[in-house]
Amino acid sequence: MLLHMVWELSFPMSFPMAFASRTLSKAEQNYVQIEREALGIVFGVRKFHQYLYGRKFTLFTDHCPLTRIFSPEKGVPSMAAARMQRWALILAAHKYTIEYKKVALNVNADGLSRLPLLLKHKESQNTVDLFYIKQMELLPVSSAEIRRETMLDPTLSKLMDVVLLGHFPKQLGDNDDLLPFINRQMELTVQQGCLMWGSRVIVPPKLRPRVLSELHVSQPGIVRMKSLARSYVWWTGIDSQIEQQVHNCQSCQCVQNLPSPVPLHPWIWPSGPWQRIHVDIAGPYEGHMYLVVVNAHSK
Repeated sequence: MLLHMVWELSFPMSFPMAFASRTLSKAEQNYVQIEREALGIVFGVRKFHQYLYGRKFTLFTDHCPLTRIFSPEKGVPSMAAARMQRWALILAAHKYTIEYKKVALNVNADGLSRLPLLLKHKESQNTVDLFYIKQMELLPVSSAEIRRETMLDPTLSKLMDVVLLGHFPKQLGDNDDLLPFINRQMELTVQQGCLMWGSRVIVPPKLRPRVLSELHVSQPGIVRMKSLARSYVWWTGIDSQIEQQVHNCQSCQCVQNLPSPVPLHPWIWPSGPWQRIHVDIAGPYEGHMYLVVVNAHSK
C-alpha cells in the first residue's frame, strides 16, 4: 500500500477549512521515513501557499525529529541531508512555528490518508482536496443575507450608490446619514453586492445582533471581542455595542477584574465643638440599647 501525505488547514477560533492529500510518486517511495514526513510538510505549505504566505501559522507533525530540523529558531543542522536542507530553505520563506503532536492525537489524518486509494484514477499520482463548504452554512450571516439587507437599508443602499459612483457629495449636513463614512470614503469598496471597509464587511443593522452574538460566543472579553471584530466586520458604533454586550453579560461580570480600591477620604477637622457629630447605635448591652454621640472636635 502506498504511503500518503496529509495536510489540514484551519483558521483561529474556527474549524478545519480544507484537507489535502496525495500519494507518493515512484521515486518518493524510496525516501527514508523522515524524508517522507518532511515531504508531507513541504507539500502542505506549497499547497496552501496563498493562505499561509505573510501570515504566522503553526505546523503540527507526529515526527519529533522534524521539530528540531525545521525549527525556525535553531536552524538546519549541518549534517542534515541535502534534500532536507533544500526543504528547510523553502520553509524559511514563511513565518511559522512547528510543534510535535503524538500519533494518538493525530488520528484525524488516517481517513484522509486512505482516501486516494479509494478513488480509482488512471494517474499514478493522485491528489485529493476536500473543502468544508458545509461549514460555511454555520456562519452567523451569509454574503447573500448581507447583500439583501444592505439593499433594504436606506443608509447603506445610499452609501453603496455613492461608492459605485466614485465620489461623495461635496457638502454633507450635520444630520446626513453618510457623515460617519466621510473619513473612510477612500477605503470603501463593493464586493459582490457587499459594502467593504478595507477587508472588513460593513454589516447591515438587522444582522448586527447575530454578529455580536458570534463574537461573544466564547465570552472573550471587551478587548478580545474588539480585536476579532476589527479583523472581519465594522459598522458605526460597533465598539460601544461590544462594550454594552459585555457589560450586560452576567458571566463576563463574574470573572472581570475587581475595580481598584477607592482611597480613604479623611474628615476635615472641625474648627469648634458641635460643628459635626457622629451618631451610631450600640448594643444590646446588659439588656439596653444605647445611642452613642461623639463630638468630632473634642472626641
